[in-house]
Amino acid sequence: MSLERVTITIPSETLDAVKSAAEREGLSVSAWLSRAAGHAAKIEAGLAAAEEAMAYVDPPTPDEQAWVDDFMNRVTQPTLTAEQSQGAA
Repeated sequence: MSLERVTITIPSETLDAVKSAAEREGLSVSAWLSRAAGHAAKIEAGLAAAEEAMAYVDPPTPDEQAWVDDFMNRVTQPTLTAEQSQGAA
């Protein structure tokens, strides 16, 4: 793997957060940013592949979309414990 030096400009607050995260993980800022950029590039490549694959798939029916929406709401929303839900009443 070859390395290249680049100059970037980012907000001061972002740099502060990156420095803190890198320090917590025992990495240099350069290594932390390189890893983060690599992760972001993989996510973008996956999204591009999914978008390309979706060109070959019919759109979901309203019932299928409702099922997906319901499922995503259930798995992404925090669940309340019995004690928490009683406190909310």
